[in-house]
Amino acid sequence: MPSWLKRQRELAQGADADLMRANRRRFRLAFGLAGVGFVLSVFGVKLHLPSTFDTALRVIAAACVALGFVLGLWARRERTFLTQPDPDGPISVFRDTHNQDQ
Repeated sequence: MPSWLKRQRELAQGADADLMRANRRRFRLAFGLAGVGFVLSVFGVKLHLPSTFDTALRVIAAACVALGFVLGLWARRERTFLTQPDPDGPISVFRDTHNQDQ
């Protein structure tokens, strides 16, 4: 728990601020794309368009929602990565067993 608190304090002091800012932009873009996709699909239902335009509108709406979902997952994973503390040391597989200091 202390390493997690240390990481939160580092983030509050501005560590990795550019990465956090880029990730917040990615979240906004993801929600915006998903929102545009849902709005386009509602317009497609309300407006009675010719078959070609209706199909194009549905494909664009589905693509926006799918891309927004993927970007949202990416941003969530990156936030998890950025907020987790650094590992304490090398994993046991890579430790030197001949060196007793570790």
